[in-house]
Amino acid sequence: MRLYAKISGIAAGLICASTLASQAQVACEQYRATVGDTLLGIAMKAYGTKEYQKIYGANREAIGSNPDLLRVGTLLTIPCADGSLPATAEQKAPDAETIAAQAARVAEQTKAQEAMPITLITGNGFLPFTDERLPGRGLFTELVETSVLRADAKQKLNVIFINDWASHLDTLLPLMAFDGSFPWTKPDCSQPAALSADDRYRCENYNFSEPFYEVVDGLFSRKGSGFAEALSHDELKGTRICRPEGLSTAHLASVGLAEPDVTFLRPERVATCFEALMAGQVDIVAVESQQATGTIAMMKLQDEVVENPNLGEVNALHVVVHKQNPRGREVLDVLNAGLGNMLESGEWYDIVSGALKRQDALRVNLSTQTGHCRNQKAPRGAF
Repeated sequence: MRLYAKISGIAAGLICASTLASQAQVACEQYRATVGDTLLGIAMKAYGTKEYQKIYGANREAIGSNPDLLRVGTLLTIPCADGSLPATAEQKAPDAETIAAQAARVAEQTKAQEAMPITLITGNGFLPFTDERLPGRGLFTELVETSVLRADAKQKLNVIFINDWASHLDTLLPLMAFDGSFPWTKPDCSQPAALSADDRYRCENYNFSEPFYEVVDGLFSRKGSGFAEALSHDELKGTRICRPEGLSTAHLASVGLAEPDVTFLRPERVATCFEALMAGQVDIVAVESQQATGTIAMMKLQDEVVENPNLGEVNALHVVVHKQNPRGREVLDVLNAGLGNMLESGEWYDIVSGALKRQDALRVNLSTQTGHCRNQKAPRGAF
């Protein structure tokens, strides 16, 4: 079930303002496409929603096979709200003077839009990649911010932290409250039948940046449980696996670890997974290895939790944008161009090595601490 009720105050304000600005203008009549028109924009004006497929279905012959290519002057029949078609009434094509005026207006709007900042969302607790308490607010945050700077020094970027990770893809990006979110793994979209419903949804509705970083998704268990010695994923069938909410389970499903063969626990925090592991509520924690190592160090579990060295899997992390976001392709182009510049100059390696050195220093510091806090639970918000 999609979590459409999960909207933060700032997002709700943006969504509400957008909806009020796009009340019905051209529903149930004919409309002549002008400079800057898109089917999505016309649908928002006509219905206050993104139901452009209804308009495309009624005008497929006039538009052609690609709904993204809407020619100036195309006469569209805009269906009524109930789906019925209005009576036809030919409209005159705009003259050259009208088109020139429309083009000037669109140019002004485009210039204003270019001055708008790109706004991306991420969340806390993904050590060492995203967290407001880390230097640079995390390794991945630093990579994203630097990529925008290297692509266009004039382009402003806002990064907002919203800790309800599931709401990013389920609610906030579909409602165009933000331009994109990070970091997310990309399922194998070429094999939709093998994907879970959530991963198919991700493939159908999102575009992905070039990979910014590769991680190892590891499997962690209590020492002495025997799960760390497993040589195949089949040996883990029948287990209880904890993987935080919002993280893809595609790589687990691809090796046969999907319900009902395993039972999933999906809390909000990684620390909650390790608490459940120590309480005997789950058998395995499936999470990114660096993040897990930081959590284990913080919770003082180095002598009690081990990683399976045989069954780790490498996955790439991306920025995602919704396919219906009119700025989506532009945002990805900026990010990808900046990332390419960073890789070519070596700056990507400098940022990554610096962040990992800080992470190693933190882990060593935590692992050498002793005293009465040895068996205490990690505080709320711990990585």
